[in-house]
Amino acid sequence: MTKMIIVRHCQAEGNLKRFFQGTIDSDITAEGADQIARTAELLSSEPIDVIYSSPKIRARKTADGINIYHEVEMRIDPELVEIDAGEWEGVLLSEIEKLYPEQYGNWREHPDIFQAPGGESMKQVYDRVKRAVLRIADENRGKTVCVVSHGCAIKNIMCFLHGWEVDNIKEVPIGKNTSVNVVTFDDDLKPSIIIENYEDHLQNAESWSF
Repeated sequence: MTKMIIVRHCQAEGNLKRFFQGTIDSDITAEGADQIARTAELLSSEPIDVIYSSPKIRARKTADGINIYHEVEMRIDPELVEIDAGEWEGVLLSEIEKLYPEQYGNWREHPDIFQAPGGESMKQVYDRVKRAVLRIADENRGKTVCVVSHGCAIKNIMCFLHGWEVDNIKEVPIGKNTSVNVVTFDDDLKPSIIIENYEDHLQNAESWSF
């Protein structure tokens, strides 16, 4: 059995200031640093063999924090990056809603057909992260892997792990910053979701079990 622990990056400036981050770099906040510490403590006793991270600063710093307790190899994986939002990147969400009402409406209500001007379609993101997750699971059979990525990217990952196509992505809840998902893969790489959007460590809870 292969176990994959999927973590959303900590709070970054874009999350705090409410602008669309996408593929641009945005440094972490003080609250983000606290979230990393809580998540690292939560996962400290997990037998993690390797960590994969998106190349973005907010993801890498989250992965580095988790790795303090493990000191394992960390691999930067470009396929784990957030959705490329084209002209939206760096723009306040309040401005996007005014400037691009149709696309913003799709983002909120019809994410399966969403595509920002000059950016990736949701289907492209789904295909990219599906490919990444299956590759990572195949490369690490029998191991425990931690994957650090982004909100929209993980939403697509979980959609695939549920056995759904991108058409059903609206049914997938998005987790808070540093929410944790756990999935196992059998020998045929068939996934089973064990935990989805675990957030209790952000509320001072101590419980953690499979």
